[in-house]
Amino acid sequence: MRRPEIVAKRQPRTRIKPFRLQPEVNVNNAWSDRHTVIEVTGLDRTGLLYDLTNTISRLNLNIASAHVATFGERAVDVFYVTDLMGAKIASAQRQASIKRALLAVFEREALEEKPRKAAAAR
Repeated sequence: MRRPEIVAKRQPRTRIKPFRLQPEVNVNNAWSDRHTVIEVTGLDRTGLLYDLTNTISRLNLNIASAHVATFGERAVDVFYVTDLMGAKIASAQRQASIKRALLAVFEREALEEKPRKAAAAR
């Protein structure tokens, strides 16, 4: 058998889809004496860390420390933050708005992915 015949018999490879990972955001004041700890877990992608830190900055929070890890396609990022006065985020309402804003980073990516898939299918 010649090489062109072997190549012709090969089936085209389909792209493996990444697994679905529900994003999670935990805001906790008990894990640190001086900072509010924000733990973000979700599907990793290019630009995710930038989007998360940009969102935290727009929420008027100071990042004192960031611990970034990836496990395959799963990103686990932990941020030690304070408000602009250097205090923990004590308000339950403010914590909820932080959580919503960071979860929206993942939702925005999912919404942007759908039109790309539709355009690729055409």
